[in-house]
Amino acid sequence: MKKMLQNLFGRKSSSVVTVFNGHYIDVKAMYVMKFAKLPCVCFAGELDVSRAYAHVEAVIRDEIVAIYQHAYLNYDRCELLFNNTIIVLRKKRMIEFADNYCHVLHTIYQYEWAHKLIMQLGTSFRTPPVEVETRTRVIGFRRESDMN
Repeated sequence: MKKMLQNLFGRKSSSVVTVFNGHYIDVKAMYVMKFAKLPCVCFAGELDVSRAYAHVEAVIRDEIVAIYQHAYLNYDRCELLFNNTIIVLRKKRMIEFADNYCHVLHTIYQYEWAHKLIMQLGTSFRTPPVEVETRTRVIGFRRESDMN
């Protein structure tokens, strides 16, 4: 059993293909490839990622080792926009910003740091919930009572 777990959790991924997912990099596969360890992952959704990214970049600037981004040209706004950003940090940590969410990847010894960061991002940069219009929907035929 111990040997099986060592083979599963201790092996390195030799295939570069596993890193790519969809139009960009799968951050969890990148973590395993770069650090040869499985990451712990924290998630926060419904974020204003532009503001959250600026905050992270300002607060932990000295810890940043590399930044990888996927960008696209928005023809309507005539500008290059980023839709995925992966920040590699010291101490085997990574942060991914995409669409409206953030992943914080870390080792098994960094739960306190990761939880503190994800709580800060989730409480400070959450987008307001979209209110859904409530209407009574009628299925089938409906007859107005004043038509008689």
